[in-house]
Amino acid sequence: MHSATIIQFPAIKQSSAQTLSKTVQQVGEEALAQTKDAHRDLCTFLSDLSFMVKETPQDRRAISARILAMHETLTNADIALVKMLQQMETATPAGTL
Repeated sequence: MHSATIIQFPAIKQSSAQTLSKTVQQVGEEALAQTKDAHRDLCTFLSDLSFMVKETPQDRRAISARILAMHETLTNADIALVKMLQQMETATPAGTL
């Protein structure tokens, strides 16, 4: 018969960076950066899509790829902004850290 051995793993310690909350300003600045990045990407994809619709309106694969890229950009931005809203609940006002 086989016998099982239980291995005890050490407890995971949180680093001090994980336990410190961000300031309201830091979360706001991250939201601005995320929004700027998403806006830039969407403008690029929109320009590409507009060109493709005019120049190659039957290219289903290329047009679908641009639509998918816009969808992924919006989804990623949505997820990031929701996380920032959650961080805002624990954010501290500037100057109180």
